[in-house]
Amino acid sequence: MKNYFKFYSLLIISLVFLGCNNSEKSNVFGYESENGNKVDITTGDQASLKVIVNYFEGYNNKDLETVESLEHEDFLGFAHTGQVVEGSKQHIEMSKQFLDQFPNANWEILWSISSDINFRDKPSENWVTTCLNTSYGEGDNANNFQRIFDAQIINGKIKKAYLYQRDMSDREIK
Repeated sequence: MKNYFKFYSLLIISLVFLGCNNSEKSNVFGYESENGNKVDITTGDQASLKVIVNYFEGYNNKDLETVESLEHEDFLGFAHTGQVVEGSKQHIEMSKQFLDQFPNANWEILWSISSDINFRDKPSENWVTTCLNTSYGEGDNANNFQRIFDAQIINGKIKKAYLYQRDMSDREIK
């Protein structure tokens, strides 16, 4: 009886330690190429997800002060059109013009993932990739897009962002 107890105790302890070692690897869910080498992408800082939620709540509430407070001053944005936005001030001015023209604009977050890219030759980076349904305009001028917003988060603020977009089909529009 004592031998069974020792055996099962050792088995349980071994499984716990093996489980702990493997749990670190289980956070790896992808890779990125760095100088031809694959580097792990792992589960990122979950607090960064809240940055994105607050960012798009700011847009939905037409609160550009909140939006600006969540961007680094030297924010760099790359639009799906090829346009490059340099600096938070430029981005906020463009956003103000857009919201003045389309006061009914709305951003609905469908999903969001925080990930860390664990580079070998430079510091790790935290990125949040978010899928949004975006709508603005009315009647014949209504626009409905699905967007992927890929944002680098540094110290709780957006440093760099890439925006990808596709038109939504009539079947997808609510």
